[in-house]
Formats: sequence, structure tokens, C-alpha cells
Amino acid sequence: MAMNSQSRIELIDSLRGFALLGIILVNITFFTTSLQTISYGVDLWSGWYHELAMLLRGIVIDGKFVLIFSFLFGFGMVLLQESSQAKGKSFNRIYIRRLTALLLFGLLHGIFIWYGDILTHYALLGFLLMLFKRCKPRTMLIWSLILLLIVPVLVAGTSLLNGSASQALEPISQADARQIGVYYQERDAAIYGEGTVTQIAIQRVNDYISSIFNMLLFYPQILGMFLMGAYFCKRRLLHKVQEKRKEILRLVILGGSAGLVLQLILSLAKKGLPFWGEAVALFVGAPLLALAFIGIFALLYQNELWKKVLHWFSYPGKMAFTNYLLQSVLCGLIFYSYGLGWYGMIGPALQMLIAVVIFALQVVFSRVWLNWLPIGPLEYVWRLFTYWGNPLKQGGRANVAPVHEAR
Repeated sequence: MAMNSQSRIELIDSLRGFALLGIILVNITFFTTSLQTISYGVDLWSGWYHELAMLLRGIVIDGKFVLIFSFLFGFGMVLLQESSQAKGKSFNRIYIRRLTALLLFGLLHGIFIWYGDILTHYALLGFLLMLFKRCKPRTMLIWSLILLLIVPVLVAGTSLLNGSASQALEPISQADARQIGVYYQERDAAIYGEGTVTQIAIQRVNDYISSIFNMLLFYPQILGMFLMGAYFCKRRLLHKVQEKRKEILRLVILGGSAGLVLQLILSLAKKGLPFWGEAVALFVGAPLLALAFIGIFALLYQNELWKKVLHWFSYPGKMAFTNYLLQSVLCGLIFYSYGLGWYGMIGPALQMLIAVVIFALQVVFSRVWLNWLPIGPLEYVWRLFTYWGNPLKQGGRANVAPVHEAR
């Protein structure tokens, strides 16, 4: 039996809220650890509980939930396209304004709040996504697979065919990496944890620029997940979960098992893997596991008992734009010198606990807000820019829920 419109919105919003939890579990580390230290893969904390927290995060969370957001971005483009056509409005005009507003939000976020902003990248890649809006589902799937595989294939092919290139791609020694990582951690702790607002602003801009260049390698993967989400939407795989149950279950079993194996290899044998092996495990395993998570979530949502539990994710999910930026504000107040100044003082296990507490507070905040108003504050501003009018007049109560908004 196909789900009705309201149930479908609840599923997507709940899935988005679920992704929002995974996002803060990862992002919180970047608020208390130097970007360069993370890039060099330096472990600053000892103790089995910290190591276990990092291991579990590496296998289950890192790199997966941002891909779920990417999936939902592409899924939402198709929803907005269909809605615009049904209302006789210009999709191109609406979507370009939407992406432009997202780009502005991203720039403000990255420059003035937190350097790890993802909205800037989503906006830029969103313009490329528009090139595929008329494609058939099969074409979208093919392009999605090509984009998802292009980086690991190129890295692995170059490494295996050219031994000297392979050696050039290998990371520096662990001792050198640790020395460099510790240096940058101490430097950034002095700035973010103890520095002035001006010093933090200068360092944040520098890190924002570095983060943008670091993300370029992941652009094909993100665009590939955009197209995968668009493919799912055009195929109505999440519109009619019961009817598509076999396909989704097959994706969960095959994709989940292969993705989990690759992530286990990456996390447990990382020190012994060649660079090309890490690239394959990361760029293939993470999307497979992300898709498996989406499938598992959708299947569980069909069970009434599970739906009551998972429905709580829908509250922050309906306000994910507001909550995503609010997470950055709260983490800044916790870890930077203009707040509590806990930068570099909190280990991975406690970081994850703080992230869960923040998200729980956002669930409560979102539910209270939505009891009074049908749309989040920043969602309102975004839709105001998108439609050049009162967002609350763009549709009924069910349509107000931001099913096609990207994070």
C-alpha cells in the first residue's frame, strides 16, 4: 500500500532529522580539533573509551550522514520541480533563487560562524544538478554511479599502473604526521580557545578557504549522491516503500554488507592500507552504507511501533536548516574563547555525549516551535527569498514542511 502525502513528508523529514544527528556527531570534533590535525589523521586522545568512540564513529557515522543530506538534496530537487510544474511556475527561476540564497547563507555561515560549512558546496553543485533535471531515471542512475566511482577508480588506477605515482601519493610517516598535527592543535587551541574575536575571525576565514579546497575532492561524490536521490524520487522508491520493499531490502542487504566490510577494513586496517586502498574503501564504502541506512530507516518507518520512535526525528528535520546553523552557534559558544573556551579540552567520547545532548535539546526546541508556527525561522527567510512572497501562502500545512530543502 502506498503511503499518503502526509506520511511521505513525515518519512523524509524524519530521515533528515536522523541525518542531522549524525552531522553534529561528526562536526563537533572540528570545533575542538585543528583542521590540519584532523587532515593528518593524528589521534590526540588515549584511553579505550576514546578509541572505541572514534572507532564506532569511523565505521558507522563519518562520511555517511553528509551523504544522506546530499541524497535528500537531489530528492528534493525533483519534488520541487514537480511541484513547480503542477502550479504552472518556472522551476528554473525558483530553483536559481533558492540556490543563490543557500550560497549566501553558506558564505555567511563559513565566514562568521564556522569554517566547515557545507551549504556553500551544496549551492554550487546544485547549479550543476540542474543540468540533469530532464534526464530519465536510468540516465540519472548511470551518471550517479559514474560520479561516485570516478575518484576511487582514478586514484586506484593511477597508483597500480604507476609505481612512482603511488609512492608520491603515500602519506608521510606517522611520527612526522603526529608532530605536525600536535603543532597545529596547540596553535589553534591558542587562537580558538583563548584568542580574541578578531584572531578567531582571521583563523576561521583561513580555515574556511582551506576547507573549500579540501572539499573539491568530494565534489563528484556529493553530486553523485544528489543524482541518486533524484533517481529515487523519480522511481518513487520512498513514495511507495511497501510496494518497493524488495528493491529496498536488496539494497540494504547487498549495499549494507559491502559498505560495512569496506568501512571495517578502512577503520581497522587503516595504518596498513596503501593510499589507493583507503580511497576505495572511503569513496565506495561510505555511499553504500549511507544508502543502506536510508533503506533501513524507510523500512522501519512502515512499522507502527518504530514509526512512533523515529517520528521524533521529524521535528528537527522540519527545521533542519535552522538547526544545522544553530548547532554551529552552540558549538562555538561551548568551545571558543567567546564562550566556555573548551577547545581541545574535551575527548571524543564526551564530544559525542555533548552532541547527543545538543540534538536532544533541538528536538524539544523544534517541537515547541512547530506547535506555534508551521515553519522554522531560517526556513521562512529562505522560502521568502525563493518565492518573493509570503512562504506560508505557497501551499497548505503539509506543503510547508521543507521536504525539498537541503542542508
